[in-house]
Amino acid sequence: MATESLVEGAVIDGFRIEEPLDQGRTATLRRVTRRGDDLPLVMKLPRIPGGSDTPVVGFEVEQMILPSLAGPHVPRFVARGDFTGQAYLVMERIAGGSLRTRLDAAPLPIADVVDIGCKVATALQDLHRQHVVHLDVKPGHILFRESGEAVLIDFALARHEQLPDLLEEELELPIGTAAYMAPEQLRYVRDDPRSDLFSLGAVLYHLATGQDPFGDPGSVRGVHRRVCRDALPPRALRPDCPPWLQEIILRCLEVDPARRHPGAAELAFDLQHPERVVLTRRAHRRGRRSAWRTVQRWFAALGRG
Repeated sequence: MATESLVEGAVIDGFRIEEPLDQGRTATLRRVTRRGDDLPLVMKLPRIPGGSDTPVVGFEVEQMILPSLAGPHVPRFVARGDFTGQAYLVMERIAGGSLRTRLDAAPLPIADVVDIGCKVATALQDLHRQHVVHLDVKPGHILFRESGEAVLIDFALARHEQLPDLLEEELELPIGTAAYMAPEQLRYVRDDPRSDLFSLGAVLYHLATGQDPFGDPGSVRGVHRRVCRDALPPRALRPDCPPWLQEIILRCLEVDPARRHPGAAELAFDLQHPERVVLTRRAHRRGRRSAWRTVQRWFAALGRG
């Protein structure tokens, strides 16, 4: 059955198709209901753009990973259908909305930036504990329950260390969202949880300053060029940003994963205990580092992996 034929009122495997909720380049979201089920549900349906098999494989990756996850920081898996009939993924619908809706209001109050950072870092800690690296952390993939917990969605690019990496053979070019992608992802490194910390740092930078730390490169070449360009320190754009928060954000954005926090738990701890944050030169920087430091940064990026 083609995705386009799924009109409102159609029934697939007991799920009644309701109104559309969102449509992206590679997937469509529809509200669905099932008799006897009170859980709010959403069905994700693949859209198959021409020229690449990656969206299909990504959908299969999500169908494989989501059922393996549990807890408040991911949607509850309900059902799936494969490509021999109608491919779909049914999961719990999170009612609280996404972080993307708050970007237009940025810069946000510092307390809000810290609160969001704590919640997302806690969600990442739980995800990494379950052996999954998300690899596409961005505002549109961060939802919030009405009770306040952050929920991570869309595991199409994710890597589960105990399951086959179906995307590995598809990687002719780096995949991810250019404004948030960690430098090591440009070298096809897909198993480092600290990649998600870099992406969260880029999210926090935008929430704190109203700008993306590296702009939004529109080409692979532009993304590669971004590796050797420091972000302008947040305090240069927002003087009331506390030094400890700049320290945390710029540490997340280090090109070398070894210079970031060891894990999401340590990042969450620092955000919750600013008095314990050890301040380095990062905390007081007001401009980008020197051109020579940029060259060193580039060669360091090439030498790691």
